[in-house]
Amino acid sequence: MRTVTVLQNTDWEHLGLVEDHLEGRNIRFRYVRPNHDSNWQHSLELPKDGLIVLGSAPYGTVSKPQLPHLMQRIAAIESCLKDQIPVIGFGTGTQLLAFAAGASAKDEDLAFTVETAYKTQDNALNDFLPNEYPLVIYMRDFPSIPSEAEVLSETSSGRTALFQIFGNCFGFIGHPGIKTAMIEDSFVQIPEYAMQDATALSEVRACQKNLEDSLVSIMTGLIQMTGWMQ
Repeated sequence: MRTVTVLQNTDWEHLGLVEDHLEGRNIRFRYVRPNHDSNWQHSLELPKDGLIVLGSAPYGTVSKPQLPHLMQRIAAIESCLKDQIPVIGFGTGTQLLAFAAGASAKDEDLAFTVETAYKTQDNALNDFLPNEYPLVIYMRDFPSIPSEAEVLSETSSGRTALFQIFGNCFGFIGHPGIKTAMIEDSFVQIPEYAMQDATALSEVRACQKNLEDSLVSIMTGLIQMTGWMQ
């Protein structure tokens, strides 16, 4: 049975809708929580078949408030890349993947938007990436795309929405399985950085069905590309 490690950077962001797709394929997942586990780096060194790095809004990677222990997290991802272990980044997790791959990130204010992503490569995710799908961005700063990466989808403004690198690693600018409750929880736990954007929250609720439908194809292709299904 495959086991995927999940680096949970905040208490409020988790796999969300992605959990059902892993469980349905008998793929185990275990969370590593640096905020609560002083031995989290050792936990990441245990045998694993893949690493999913979650977001951390409202924390950034180059602007403040900055995600704590940033370099240790990047080093852990670098180790996975060296061992050719699949790494999937969501939101800020994609920034960490970019750093580990030799790129960087750009200083940008905290953003909370709902957009549409459009496929740019016919064979993206083994041809399972939808031609267009909802993209919920809740993130501070924005990753620079590694020079070796292939852009698989973009927004209407031309910004990268999903990239692939090293064959089995993927960076999602948004969380493809996000739930409104994650964002609401962050507003409650760190109110000084809360967006309090009722319009964007309503848009996330309105696109939940489309998110769920798109995730079926996205997870099918992602699991094929990472080799998590035997």
